Amino acid sequence: MKIMAIITMIASLFGCSSVKPQVLDKTGMVYKDSDYRSIYANVFDFDNYDGQPMFAVAFLGYGDRMDFRDNYVKGVFESLSDESVDKIQHFDFEGDEWYLIVPRYKEDVDITTLDTGEVHTIYNGEAFTVKCNLSDLHSNIEISTEQNLSGHKFSPQIGGDGKLVPNPDVWDITDYSVMDENLYVQEGE
Repeated sequence: MKIMAIITMIASLFGCSSVKPQVLDKTGMVYKDSDYRSIYANVFDFDNYDGQPMFAVAFLGYGDRMDFRDNYVKGVFESLSDESVDKIQHFDFEGDEWYLIVPRYKEDVDITTLDTGEVHTIYNGEAFTVKCNLSDLHSNIEISTEQNLSGHKFSPQIGGDGKLVPNPDVWDITDYSVMDENLYVQEGE
């Protein structure tokens, strides 16, 4: 019996234990990623997504999509209060591509218009939508965040396959399964 206890103790020292070590944050408490995310980001399962994206992004289509945008946002964030959903800002830049952007963490995010250098700031990681343009294979805006002196930047754009251009900082949630099938009804109906 003592030999088995000794073997078990030695095995646990070399990583054979079934108990996972818990990561501590700066205060010595167990780090829980969802505690640092906004209510918008916590709607999505960032913890089980492969990679470490800083933004969840959905391509909403082309043209005049405000009604579709409103329905999509209400469908994706149906678990949140109406007040929280109504707080989701929209920024209309030159162009006809629509995107929903959800920052992962409760930090400020800047939207920079590349043509003019004008900067709009989103506070506390709140979700927002943009209408922008792709010209000369580059978007006319850049989304950025500064975290621990290392920034994360991307410009929303669609590739030839109709999907978001891959970026390690972006999780494509265009086809996120929370959507109600009724929201996909054509705008003219």
